[in-house]
Amino acid sequence: MLQALSIQNIVLINDLHIEFEEGLCVLTGETGAGKSILLDALGLALGGRSEARFLRQGTQRAQVIAVFSLSPLHPCWQELEEQGLSYENHEIIFRRMLESDGKSKCFLNDQVISQGLMRRLGREIVEIHGQFDQLLEPKSHLAALDAFGKIDRFPLSGAFKSYQDAKEKLKTLRETLDKAAERQAFLHFACQEIEKIAPRAGEEIELEAEKALISHRAKIAEALIIVEQNISSGLSSLSQTHKALNRIQSFLPERVTPMLESCDLALVESQEVLEGMKILKGEVEDSPHNLEALENRLYTLRALSRKYQTEDPISYLLEVKKELSALNHPHDQLKEAEDQVKKAKTTFIEMARCFSEKRKETARALEEAMGRELLALKLEQAKFRVHFEERSEEGWGASGIDLIEFYIQTNPGTSEGPLAAIASGGELSRLMLALKVVLAQSGATPTLIFDEIESGTGGAVSSAIGVRLKELSQKMQVLAITHSPQIASHGCQHLRVIKHMSEGETTTHIQNLNQEEQHEEVARMLAGEKITDEARAAAKRLIGDTEWAQAKSL
Repeated sequence: MLQALSIQNIVLINDLHIEFEEGLCVLTGETGAGKSILLDALGLALGGRSEARFLRQGTQRAQVIAVFSLSPLHPCWQELEEQGLSYENHEIIFRRMLESDGKSKCFLNDQVISQGLMRRLGREIVEIHGQFDQLLEPKSHLAALDAFGKIDRFPLSGAFKSYQDAKEKLKTLRETLDKAAERQAFLHFACQEIEKIAPRAGEEIELEAEKALISHRAKIAEALIIVEQNISSGLSSLSQTHKALNRIQSFLPERVTPMLESCDLALVESQEVLEGMKILKGEVEDSPHNLEALENRLYTLRALSRKYQTEDPISYLLEVKKELSALNHPHDQLKEAEDQVKKAKTTFIEMARCFSEKRKETARALEEAMGRELLALKLEQAKFRVHFEERSEEGWGASGIDLIEFYIQTNPGTSEGPLAAIASGGELSRLMLALKVVLAQSGATPTLIFDEIESGTGGAVSSAIGVRLKELSQKMQVLAITHSPQIASHGCQHLRVIKHMSEGETTTHIQNLNQEEQHEEVARMLAGEKITDEARAAAKRLIGDTEWAQAKSL
């Protein structure tokens, strides 16, 4: 629920702090006092669009803070954890800073967040409904029905995506096959060229090594001769040393034996080096390639890689042959892709029809629930119906094949039709309230705000609206901005919006009314500018002393 709202330097508000209670909170005040400013400010705190016009004249910065406490089971906590945002005691504090240039900063529990995330979370926590509710838009009716029936669309959207992917794959394949002749010619040429050049695995590395060998043949040969001579000379010295040590071994075996072993090892290793030198010398002298031939081969291999944009011409050749083989059997590929489309389409249609049946069952439950609400709102003769049509294939989507719109028949014998086309202003307000009462009970939004929901009604009808709002407030927090004394009389908390003028400056204030002040405010709403004793008596009867006590105990 919304616990508190703090506003600084927004339009007519200088510095304002409001603490909200559970149940039904009503906001009243004369026209122009600034009730709409409160909605604008709350909208800013929930990620709404920031504009420089919101800034109070003569100030450079504005701020709105909205504090919410939510159930541990509310879905927004999961998103906060996914976003790496911390929270304590299941409390969320939205803060919005607005600068004079229209720029703004968004915070959640004093952590910087994006405006998009603030808006997304705000929609999960608060719903604000005015006279022209979004439920008048037919495109919202399917989502409302699914929400009421707790119908999870995820499997259906997955089936539709599979169908779309299969169609896209078939389309791409057909386009590919249309260009197959040109592609085949290219692949045949590439295949022949690569096979003619016949690159070997690791050939470039081998050629580079041989190129280095040939390029420095003279220097390598000269160095090898010197190494060979030195090692040969060393071998002779080591041999003489070995003979000398051998002669004295019998006299000092413990001291001389390790030396003899080292000398033996040196002789063996020197001999191995000498043999290696001879082999390397032979390779240098007997290389079958010349430098020009090696460079030409390297150039050919590298040009091949550049031409086909590959580092591995051998692997590319295998891919070319595989694609050629596929292009040689286009009809098999085409049939397989067409079969996949048919299969995906059949799966989607079957699933969509199952969803349609679920929705029709849900629609009957919604119609029954709406019937009860309309009766309570003094629309006894009205009949609410969920109108179904099946979309043509062009209209299929992730939500299925259903085209759904809410219809109403206001009186027996009259024709039914879409909500906005059939209902009058007063009827429309009650219809919107009935829908919200029914749909809100299946949703996760803990706070509902109604802006002049009584528009076009009066008397007993407004009183019935007040009763429904109060009953709804037993399940969630409800805020109602109203000009109706009948609705205001049902408030558990009553806030009065006052516009104050002093020394040429106009400011908006909020007064949290006690029982006596609420009676006086309802009397003002009944009487107008001059409050009479008759109006006060009517207000007392309208509210009722026991009603106040009961409301406070909810």
